[in-house]
Amino acid sequence: MKIVTFQTLAILFWQGCIGYGQVVSPSTNVTNVAIDLLDGSHILHFLDVVDAFGHVSARNPDNASQFIMSFAIAPALATSQSLVTYEIDNATAVQLTFNTSVTGDAVPSGFLERYIHSQIYNAFPNITGVVHAHTINVISFAAAEVGMRAQMGSAGSVGTLANGTPIFDFDSLPTSILPENAPHNLLVGNEVLGDALADTFQNGSEVVLMKGHGMAIRGTSVRNAVFRAFYTMQNAEVQSTATLLGALALGGQAPVGLPPRVAMDATVTFESDSLLSRAWALWTAQVDQLPLYVNDLRS
Repeated sequence: MKIVTFQTLAILFWQGCIGYGQVVSPSTNVTNVAIDLLDGSHILHFLDVVDAFGHVSARNPDNASQFIMSFAIAPALATSQSLVTYEIDNATAVQLTFNTSVTGDAVPSGFLERYIHSQIYNAFPNITGVVHAHTINVISFAAAEVGMRAQMGSAGSVGTLANGTPIFDFDSLPTSILPENAPHNLLVGNEVLGDALADTFQNGSEVVLMKGHGMAIRGTSVRNAVFRAFYTMQNAEVQSTATLLGALALGGQAPVGLPPRVAMDATVTFESDSLLSRAWALWTAQVDQLPLYVNDLRS
């Protein structure tokens, strides 16, 4: 049985201070997606894909021109009262998803980099889940300007592009996208930068590495995006180790990775409802054992 700590109660009280003025009943579709969003935020933290920073979002299943994500809070601390519905157009806050009395400017400040999410949804109508993370062993690849290639079946979505996963290099952006007088702080904080990131995706990979920053993952659902984010991190570990072993045993030969057909077929298999549900059941059971994580939509 999960123990509710004083810390957890304090978090819920603080979030309650923004108002429970109107009790709403979002649709079943929205509630189900919100449950996955909260679980996904907690799972990503539990699995060390994110720390105090990073975020996951979902396209609104009832309105494809909107998306849902937490306001600016550490992923581990997300609850239903931190979820915000945003317009994809300009990532503008509409309302708290589970308290429609809090709207517009009254909504707590969102993540500056919510434009990563809005512009990926804008560019790819079939995408319904996005993860952005600052995963250390993934950052190493972009730092070395080495793309990743799928090394194992569960990471088939990393792809097998000749040059590996595409890399978004903030500092190489033209002044039409990143003016000289704009902050060069690596943060994707407006639509133009979000569009530039979205344009970096290539067919054949669901991952963009972000130099000095992290990664962006696109998925067909929240669960799918979280799965891809975790196994992209795992793939980075395997590719790094294989590169070192290859240097020792094969005179400097880099790991080739999976053949394209194998990676494609493995993606279909590992991301099937059956296997994805198996992973999700384990991960939710793990986060449910820890009082830090509160999914108040199903607790």
